[in-house]
Amino acid sequence: MMRCKPQNGRGSSGWRLAGLFLLILLAGCQSGLHAPSSSDSSGAAAAVRSRLERESGGLYRNAVLSRDLAAIGDRLSKASGGMPVTVLVLNSSIANAYFAPGGYIYLTRKLLTLTGDDSETAAVIAHEMAHILSGHAEARARFGVGAAVSSADIRQAIGNSDDVRALLAKGSASIAAFSRQQELEADALAIGLLAQAGYDPAALVRFLKVMQAYERAGPGGETFVASHPAPSLRVARAERLADARPSSRPGR
Repeated sequence: MMRCKPQNGRGSSGWRLAGLFLLILLAGCQSGLHAPSSSDSSGAAAAVRSRLERESGGLYRNAVLSRDLAAIGDRLSKASGGMPVTVLVLNSSIANAYFAPGGYIYLTRKLLTLTGDDSETAAVIAHEMAHILSGHAEARARFGVGAAVSSADIRQAIGNSDDVRALLAKGSASIAAFSRQQELEADALAIGLLAQAGYDPAALVRFLKVMQAYERAGPGGETFVASHPAPSLRVARAERLADARPSSRPGR
């Protein structure tokens, strides 16, 4: 795969929990909530993607890179049973990956400089696909409103900055713990997808180790630890799963 030019900048992989929690609070405080129509859902999904692209440096366009990523996405899509996958690159110097409504997977240019081969790139894509296949975004939203913070907590906190800060801390901690379990679930499903698609399942292990070393080398480690399982636990678990799932056919 074509490698992107290295850039400076560090960041964490996965959802930014504080921002997600604030969105959940806003949604929970709205009155007259209703099930969105298909047109509402389509418009909302496009708005989410547009905002993500805008706030992450815009899309990075390279025909060769796009072709290679599309081939990986197609291979993983077939392994998943036909989940639609569109892989795009964000022109960002922060190492990160995101999933968005409609089967969109975003990788940053910086993250692509850290993947050693197609199998490791596939591992990142498979992990984000696993979140979508498992309905993790929807589960986080339900958990955030229904369990992390009650509507009574929200009403009581409004107008008191100290209460709001305490409420945010309470909700962020609860959602972080919930998210850590989802990361482990996504790792397990991603390893299965890699094996089914003919990629090396151990590629996820290798990339986790790369990210672990990368986070230790500079800023961003605290955020990574806050929103993910302990790296050593995650790597050890992924190693056990990968050893038990040999690739179904030779891959890169």
